[in-house]
Amino acid sequence: MQTVGRYSHPVDAKTIINTAMRRDERQKIHPSEGRLDLRALNLLYKLGYIQLDPSGYGYQQTAEGKQALSSDLQVPIQAEWLEEWLEIEDLADEQDARRISSEVTLSSLSVENWRQFKSVEISFHPRLTILTGANGAGKTTLLNILGPHFAWTAQLLTRGPDSREPTEPLKVGMLRYTNGVVSPLVQQVSQGVSSAPIAIPHIQAVPGVFINSHRSISSYQQLKSLPSKFSEWSSLQEEFRSEIHQRYSGSGSQRPPLHRMKEALIAAAMYAYGNPAVEADDSAKEVWEGYQNVLQNFLPSSLGFSRLRVQAPELLIVTHGAEFPLEAVSGGIGAMLELSWQIFLRQRGQDAFTVCIDEPENHLHPELQRSIVPSLLAAFPDVTFIVATHSPLVVTSSPDSNVYALARNDEGQIESRLIETMSKSETADATLVSVLGLDTALPIWAERRLQDLLDALPVNPSIEDMRALRGRLEELGLDRQFPAAVDSLGFDA
Repeated sequence: MQTVGRYSHPVDAKTIINTAMRRDERQKIHPSEGRLDLRALNLLYKLGYIQLDPSGYGYQQTAEGKQALSSDLQVPIQAEWLEEWLEIEDLADEQDARRISSEVTLSSLSVENWRQFKSVEISFHPRLTILTGANGAGKTTLLNILGPHFAWTAQLLTRGPDSREPTEPLKVGMLRYTNGVVSPLVQQVSQGVSSAPIAIPHIQAVPGVFINSHRSISSYQQLKSLPSKFSEWSSLQEEFRSEIHQRYSGSGSQRPPLHRMKEALIAAAMYAYGNPAVEADDSAKEVWEGYQNVLQNFLPSSLGFSRLRVQAPELLIVTHGAEFPLEAVSGGIGAMLELSWQIFLRQRGQDAFTVCIDEPENHLHPELQRSIVPSLLAAFPDVTFIVATHSPLVVTSSPDSNVYALARNDEGQIESRLIETMSKSETADATLVSVLGLDTALPIWAERRLQDLLDALPVNPSIEDMRALRGRLEELGLDRQFPAAVDSLGFDA
């Protein structure tokens, strides 16, 4: 017999249905009561007692559900997966309890039998969740599903049925929030290929920001006029977000994002402290000083960042050994500035929120790829990050994280795997093999040369043959591959 939720005895379907469908005023006083009711609703869905209604935005009872509700028999719920489901629910509660804020955020995501996905189950870590896998595995698609929470929309192309008959909404998966709400993910598909967005009928307000994989190239533009006032934080954030989104969709103004950032920071410096003729603006001071504090923790120590300085009409970056205009930074540092500015603007009045970042390693030298996530965690200690990446240096960047590998099964469909056994201290080469699924981290030319040498050996190589192999590998600069070559031959020295 199984127990469910708060019950210490076997529970029948009718009890669960009544729990899920009740409208108890205690929920307003005791949120845990409402959380239990929502879990009961989720259980009913998994049992097949309720289903999405034709609109995709509500539930209706199935024939099995109606029979269970009308029956006078109290038959305990039993299912092979029930024990595992209860364990997952308890683990989700434990993880949610570790979260750094009471703000509602994302708890878990599941996607089944949609596009390239067979079965994906993601449980979001309180601080850092990393999605990795090959091109086409669906990392960006999963992030885009979350996008509507953060005012981000992207095309999600789906092939519909060939029939012209109207179809019911396609159930894509489920999204769970830390307040216990579970919403289906549905897509209204039409004949042929459609780009209908994913609908989240019971979407919750989740504070945060979405940062796509495209980093802007910021050419120099002189500030033609000094700002006449300092804009509100919300205006700065919306202007920058809008510019990024428009550039992503192929439009946008002629002003690079870093130009908008320069304009905002110069205005902040001008109005932060005031003078006999201009009243000081506390909000401007908060931006000017606050962002420099972020950069102290975020920019690589090798840069030697000291402070920002305005020499009208330019914004200068002052380091321990030099100072230079904002636009003179390298592509990698420019990408880091763009990342940090978006997150910094979002934290105004709300330190705890969620940030989705697609490929944070873009434009970064391997050393910066290794440090980008630790730097984000240090600069924004109350933020939850959800990251999609190809980089093994990002995958292993933090020991306290959930890492999911997306890979194809034997049928060629994508499934997720929580990397529990991976050593977070693995080298990049080892991570490429153990997590990202490469057969070897060797360059293709080296792999071919090594295989040619192995193929040239006799069936039962002698000691002299092995010495010759080692010498040839040393000539090619592949001597570190000798132990693996010996293992592959099953040679017993």
